[in-house]
Amino acid sequence: MSDVEEKMKMLGCSRATAQQEIGDTFAERAEAYYKRRPQLLSLIRDLYNSYLTLSDRYIQTVAKTQHHRPPSSQISVIDNDYYDYDDQEEDDDAYTSHIDSDVESSISYQQLPPTLLLAASAATQHDDTMLFDLDSIVTEIVVKNVEYDVLLDEANITERRYKDASRKIELQKSLLEVLESERLILLNENAKLGYTVGALVEENKALASESLFIRRKAGELARCLLKTREDQRVCMLSRKIEDLQGQIYGLEKRNKDYYEQLVKRDQRSFQLVQEEEESCNINKSKINGNQVNLEVCFQIRKISRRLIKRGGNSNGSGKEIGVGKEKKGSSSSLWERVKNMDLFLCGRNQNST
Repeated sequence: MSDVEEKMKMLGCSRATAQQEIGDTFAERAEAYYKRRPQLLSLIRDLYNSYLTLSDRYIQTVAKTQHHRPPSSQISVIDNDYYDYDDQEEDDDAYTSHIDSDVESSISYQQLPPTLLLAASAATQHDDTMLFDLDSIVTEIVVKNVEYDVLLDEANITERRYKDASRKIELQKSLLEVLESERLILLNENAKLGYTVGALVEENKALASESLFIRRKAGELARCLLKTREDQRVCMLSRKIEDLQGQIYGLEKRNKDYYEQLVKRDQRSFQLVQEEEESCNINKSKINGNQVNLEVCFQIRKISRRLIKRGGNSNGSGKEIGVGKEKKGSSSSLWERVKNMDLFLCGRNQNST
């Protein structure tokens, strides 16, 4: 009994520490239960063995003290033992000591006759069989109670597990609801982002088309600028060409005028020369053979000077090269003619010789 009490105390201490160490999860509780299970089984076996020993001792003491007690009291004791098994286990030691003292006192102070001893022996045998049946019933009840306690403990454990599982399921359901709400929110945001992306894509396409249109317009404007620049250059060149053409036309006109004037001057000079020659020829007939008419020479020189002055004025006022060349040619030809005439007129008279 002392060993059993020590084991019970150890089990209680280990149970207190185990309850502190047991976690909240189902796996931790199951592991703690499987660790405690061999201790519980060994304790149940010890209790069952101690119960058997106590029942044997009780049967022996009842058999010894049967002739001192009436059967009603014995049945009441058995019934009390059957129904109040927990109280009997607590007061077992005191009761057995009391029975032992009663047996010793009855053996020491009383001596029964042999007929009563035979009747008592038959009654004891019958009572032994009844007690054995009751003992077997009590043991079965104890075993059933132990099994019931084990099953109750297992049911409590399973109930706790079920509660934990239900709590976990509820938590998972709440998490699923939260995740579902987040999923719906994300779907809405995704749809909004899809709409915004579509709008941005359309805007990008519009901007791309606008950029292409602007590029085309820029190319056209660049071409127009180039054309305008070319047109400006063409206009400037055309104006310059027109100015040059006007200048050329004016110069040609002036050249024609100068040419006509030179032709007229040549004609006048030729007429003057002819007139002078005629006058010289007339004067020759009047002059002697060895004399020279100086007036005629001076007149010829005056005519040549006039021609030179006119030729110089025409060269200074004329701007074109062709006109100058023509004037120089005409003046040189006239000068040569005058020279020849001067020499001819101022020469010696051949008749004088």
